[in-house]
Amino acid sequence: MPRELFDVQRQNFWTESIHKEAYTRLAWHEKYSKEFARDSVKKAEAERMQEKFPPIVHNIPAVLSLNAQKKDRKDKQSKLEKTKSLELARLAGKDPNTLLVEMRPVTPFTRDQLYKGFSKEGTGRYAYLHVRKLKKPEDKYDFPITSSWDYGWRLDDVVKEFRAPKFGRSRIVKDSFYRTNGIL
Repeated sequence: MPRELFDVQRQNFWTESIHKEAYTRLAWHEKYSKEFARDSVKKAEAERMQEKFPPIVHNIPAVLSLNAQKKDRKDKQSKLEKTKSLELARLAGKDPNTLLVEMRPVTPFTRDQLYKGFSKEGTGRYAYLHVRKLKKPEDKYDFPITSSWDYGWRLDDVVKEFRAPKFGRSRIVKDSFYRTNGIL
């Protein structure tokens, strides 16, 4: 059976699908990047901790109304966002590819695996890739890179608890009580 060659129509189809996936990825990033950003999560946790455990002050501070406190927070956040956007714009002006980081940085322990021994001995790059393989894509990336990663992305958030069926057949029961031609 001969292989089908790429004609103009097929080439245009693949070009269009690649552009469509890239556009969809950019749209997703634009819509959800703040929700999945690591900096914003750390900042939110720090704010929650400050709200739970306010700093100890020995002198009596002036009491501000809740609206004034919220306004101060919003002002601080807007200043931080402006400085971040200016910094990103400055980086993009120098080299636009600096903003295209998809993978989260590797932990120092995992990076050290690269420099310990040789792959032939089961250490070095081999051990690094083995340790890296054990992590889920959600832990290694901020957002799904390809459309096939959409299936099962953040599945742990949806499926909280998974247990084996209580009355289902287990392998031990099947191996010890069942034979190829039926039950004992």
